[in-house]
Amino acid sequence: MPMYEYRCQKCGERFERLRSMRDADAEIECPECKSKEVKRQLSTFASSSSSSSGAGCAPSGSGRFT
Repeated sequence: MPMYEYRCQKCGERFERLRSMRDADAEIECPECKSKEVKRQLSTFASSSSSSSGAGCAPSGSGRFT
């Protein structure tokens, strides 16, 4: 299940929840003030690799073109 970020429009509280994609925009309650005036925020994510050579960065199934 993906992690979604939310912000309460009433008190400004920001919080995260693990929810199914189907429920991403379903009503949710602010954990701070219990308001239902909550909006889902645009989330960003980070990715890192332990490889310093860049190997393994090509999509699966890609081949070398000559």
